[in-house]
Amino acid sequence: MKHFINSLRKSLWIVSAICLGTVSCQKDWDDHYSTDYKIVPGNTLAERLSDGSFGEDAELFIKVLKNTYFTSSGRILPYSYLDYLDDDQFLTVWLPKASSLTEEERALYTKTNKTYSENVLVSTRFILNHIARFSHPVGGHNADEFFMMSKKRFVSESDAIDDVNYIKDKCNIACKNGILHAIDGKLVYRQSIYEFLTTTDGYKEVIGDFLEKYTREEVDIERSVEEDIDSLGRTTYSDSVIIKRNVLLDRYGYIEREDSNYVMVIPTPQVWKEKYDSIKKFFDYGYVLGEISELSLKAADSLQYYWGQQILMTDMIFNMNIKNNQSKNDSVVSTRFRSSDRKKEKVAYHTYYNPYSSDGLFSKHVIGTEKCSNGRIYITDEWPFLDSLTINVPIKIEGESAQISSKQLTTPVDNVYRNSGSMKISGEKVLYVIGENGAYNWQVEFPIKDNLKGKYRFKVALVPDASSGKSNLIHPTVTYNKIAIFDPKDPSNPRKDLNFENDVTKVDTLDFGVVEIPNCDYKSETSRLTLRLKSAMTNSNARNYSSVMRLDFILLEPVLDE
Repeated sequence: MKHFINSLRKSLWIVSAICLGTVSCQKDWDDHYSTDYKIVPGNTLAERLSDGSFGEDAELFIKVLKNTYFTSSGRILPYSYLDYLDDDQFLTVWLPKASSLTEEERALYTKTNKTYSENVLVSTRFILNHIARFSHPVGGHNADEFFMMSKKRFVSESDAIDDVNYIKDKCNIACKNGILHAIDGKLVYRQSIYEFLTTTDGYKEVIGDFLEKYTREEVDIERSVEEDIDSLGRTTYSDSVIIKRNVLLDRYGYIEREDSNYVMVIPTPQVWKEKYDSIKKFFDYGYVLGEISELSLKAADSLQYYWGQQILMTDMIFNMNIKNNQSKNDSVVSTRFRSSDRKKEKVAYHTYYNPYSSDGLFSKHVIGTEKCSNGRIYITDEWPFLDSLTINVPIKIEGESAQISSKQLTTPVDNVYRNSGSMKISGEKVLYVIGENGAYNWQVEFPIKDNLKGKYRFKVALVPDASSGKSNLIHPTVTYNKIAIFDPKDPSNPRKDLNFENDVTKVDTLDFGVVEIPNCDYKSETSRLTLRLKSAMTNSNARNYSSVMRLDFILLEPVLDE
């Protein structure tokens, strides 16, 4: 293990020595960083810490280093962190103040024969939080921002690091394999937002374990040191930096990354659990594999939990690096915000105004905050979001972008897009539907996706046929799995209005009434829910109605029981 870091480290040391000769808080700084190896100090970091000049602080730190070991794949390796500071890689070490540790911390950190998990905890949260790769001297005019080996980001300034002061005359101590700084305290290991959710009791159970299922480790190419190309053409690394990546969080925000700046608004675990229990009924998929079986029901349960948890996260995460979120007096947008959606819908989805005011999202119902290494968490004692903007949202299908199930047509339909002239429509175009060869008895079906289980009010907006000045006469049918669940002509349906006639003086929204959908198809690849529109024209009423339908949009509005 003595030479497990490649010779590139020595080259970096030489470059650092040349570049940093002018930065000093000691008069002999230039000599320490000379390229004349005869005057480079002969002591390693481990030897320098052990020479007695740093008193109790070094004694305690060495005891911790000596009794904490490297780990790998469940094994404790025979290589301590004191050995590590005696190796030939180049490091910068910040020596913490012994008095800054609590009695509990001292007992754990200096414990001999640590378990695997104890070695991991002490090394990550204490030792490696005070060690960084490469050269990081102090005393210059510019702040130095870098990552510790704990993967936490820190900023070092001329007199302090992370608000912990440097001890004068005990910084920039040049050693054979690095630089040593003494500080008047310890550097706090702050969890990332992701770590908080996956390790904190309560949150781990309601969301952390769920997130962990979709996390994998991968090499951070930009921060790793390339070594060679293997026989298969793959890059190998002599010093690889491993980071976590959560594929599920790609949709919400990279809260597992240390080089980020996020705000998360989340209720207490109890409120989260109560909220999930109240909305999971909307995510009842029934069965999903074509037939009722134990396997299909388990798959439906998995989908219910998967999408139910995700929809609760809709507006919880805010990227504070984007321009929209950098004004404290206006508004912030969650990571689900898309400006194109705003222009199209003109609805304030994913937008929260005056978030720092007493009634704002980052203040109202907030009972505590958690400062994290990559942002901040606001904890609330009530559910902070509106269901109408996150969970039970309307389903709107623009006519020009609607999918059409041609297999169910009794007569062909021409998909012609026409501007609606001076009429005010949703979007820029409408769907123009006519029967084959001008026939008036057309029929068209629209598959509908992303519905939840429950009641929806079905509406369609029609643009009148200006050329004829006649209205349409429409017969709607809603089917689920090809079984009619709403049909005005069904004798068992108590509704008396069989067909619907639109107003010829405006873009008219026809209300077909409330339909109860038996199962959820949220984010499913295929749709089981269909709206069929059929022309109700006959030979006897053809002179009164137009055979041309111009569809502006289809709208499904959630109806919640009181």
